[in-house]
Amino acid sequence: MAVTEVALLRILPGGTAEDPKLRFNLAYAKDVMQRYTNNTFYYFQQIEDPSYIYIIGEWESLDQHMNHFIPSAGNQALLERLKDQLTVEWLLHADVSHAGLLLPKTEAEMTNAREGKLAMSVGRLFVKDGQRENFQNTFDANRAKLQDYVTEGTIGGGWRVDKEDDKAEWFLMCPWTSVEQHLDFAKTEGFQKYTQDKEHLESADVKHAKLLDI
Repeated sequence: MAVTEVALLRILPGGTAEDPKLRFNLAYAKDVMQRYTNNTFYYFQQIEDPSYIYIIGEWESLDQHMNHFIPSAGNQALLERLKDQLTVEWLLHADVSHAGLLLPKTEAEMTNAREGKLAMSVGRLFVKDGQRENFQNTFDANRAKLQDYVTEGTIGGGWRVDKEDDKAEWFLMCPWTSVEQHLDFAKTEGFQKYTQDKEHLESADVKHAKLLDI
């Protein structure tokens, strides 16, 4: 089963995403991962705190990533190159392929993203114990309220497959023209319907990110 990797990296103090050495190493890492998987990988820079960078990539399975690529000599060499520049804050895998996420694929979409006309919301929704099915049913029933407001494409998400402490977690990505468009959605009647699933959540962490063209 194809899974999407989402990793949050933090640039160590003193560094920036504009640093030529960091960009070179990130480009090299991206090339290694793409060659290994034959899939496209993306970097996104968090808007709320630009010192955070997301990796979004697709693997044929959780096993391929965790048990084959992670311990490989190639990956260990990557980690060695980046250890003084980045730390990994968290890593998750969701049961959704890139086909189910609105990531820029065509040249026109990439140009749009490079010009700052795409802001992806990256959400981690932590579901209460025993509420996974109820959350899914409520989300599915009200999904159209969110989708109808999104103008940049289809929203996408999936369940985390490498759960921590058996906690259910839903990963959600939505394409917006800007953070402001997302915030405006919160003022609509549709938002009140969409957020009915909050009663099934312990907490949520939602940030926004723009394409980091590396």
